[in-house]
Amino acid sequence: MERIHSLIELLQHDQELLDMVLNRLNDGIMISDEEGRIVAYNKAMEKVENMDRREMIGRFLWDAYGYDGESHSEHRHVFKTGKALENVYSAHTAVDGEPLYTIYSTYPIQKDGNTIGVVTISGNEQLMHDRLIQATESKRQHNVNYNLSNGRIYSENGTTYSFADFIGESDQIVQLIKEAQTISWLDNSILIVGDTGTGKEVLAQSIHNHGKRLTEPFIGVNCGAIPLNLLESILFGTVKGAYTGAVDHTGLFEEARGGTVFLDEINSMPLQLQVKLLRVLQEKRANRVGDNKSFELKCRVISAMNMEPMDAVREGRLREDLYYRLAGFTLHIPALTKRPRDIVLLIEYFARRYAGLMDKSIIGIDDSLKKILLSYTWPGNVRELENLVENMLILADPDEKYLKPVHIPRYMQRIYEGVELGRSVFEDERSLTEKTEEFERGLVIEALESSRYNISHAAKKLGILRQNLLYRMKKYGIQKPEV
Repeated sequence: MERIHSLIELLQHDQELLDMVLNRLNDGIMISDEEGRIVAYNKAMEKVENMDRREMIGRFLWDAYGYDGESHSEHRHVFKTGKALENVYSAHTAVDGEPLYTIYSTYPIQKDGNTIGVVTISGNEQLMHDRLIQATESKRQHNVNYNLSNGRIYSENGTTYSFADFIGESDQIVQLIKEAQTISWLDNSILIVGDTGTGKEVLAQSIHNHGKRLTEPFIGVNCGAIPLNLLESILFGTVKGAYTGAVDHTGLFEEARGGTVFLDEINSMPLQLQVKLLRVLQEKRANRVGDNKSFELKCRVISAMNMEPMDAVREGRLREDLYYRLAGFTLHIPALTKRPRDIVLLIEYFARRYAGLMDKSIIGIDDSLKKILLSYTWPGNVRELENLVENMLILADPDEKYLKPVHIPRYMQRIYEGVELGRSVFEDERSLTEKTEEFERGLVIEALESSRYNISHAAKKLGILRQNLLYRMKKYGIQKPEV
């Protein structure tokens, strides 16, 4: 059997060409060979880790990073196990004693079934920060939505919803809207509590557009989707030199001026940042990261969470003092199963909405489908219902007038098949979490298939970050089919 060439021999075959390619990448690249020596380390990785590539190449990993022996090296672990580590958020280096965090993935390099090296690909934190800022700013300035109910357009303040979009005629919803409209003109902070998919941001935007802050910006951020150091700089802004690569930039609290900042999934905000947020809300002043000067907080804060606040406090996810500061007034959105009167109303609303967008003739649903959907538990609430109706509209013929059970997409049919056979969904012994995960897995598969497994496109369709989609693919064991 012919001896396998070492990785360093392969790289040295045309090192100059390799360096030219690696140094043009925005992502940091670091490669180690079978002995644990660093054989490639590009310029982007220098910026990510604040290291000198000339001092890294040729050194053993544990010497270069100051590990206590080979056993503490992730590269050596991946080399020995042959298993990749994907979307890790950790710090390998520090600047002025502060850990420098980055998101990275590490993969084994294999040839003829043997592992001959390991490669790490690290995201450029500053680039990620800039993209998040651009995405937030784009949403704030250019998000225009046509409201089917009243034709109003909100483009200048960053919103797409008003109370006309909060569909429901049940007693719970009528009372909720009445309370929300009453406090819209006040300056109290508001906490919105509701299960996933109940419409917490729709309600928050509606409150903003019904009150005296209408002409000011509405800016929302998901506190659970952004790492700690990025979230702090996005909320409060930065000054040049605050950390490696930092530039002068205003945060969302400054950008909002006299408008509204919406903090979704507030219970997912890291506790150390909750301390700073509490101080900011108490003093009505904030500092950009790295700045001694403070600015006045003029905006209103609306926050939201998908669990009972005191449960979050007991579980250590939310500081109790911050909870009382955020909950100047608390609004609870009931789950869809708590207001069955609204289910058919919502189905017909979304059917008309998407029929118009898709040039279909659907005007409602037939009795057999109505019976099925009224018996279902709707763990994904209004978001799940809207997604189902949209998918059924896609399968409906242009001249059909009513949606029927046959229009339920094939991958969704197993979710509703128990109801269709006349059994109560509560006879299904699976937990709510298991049912929700089954539905979520179906949505992920559909998005991937319709995007031909382009991760970025599929994540955009689902409205989540790319790394969140990769996490769900790994969680549900979803892999790209082999061609």
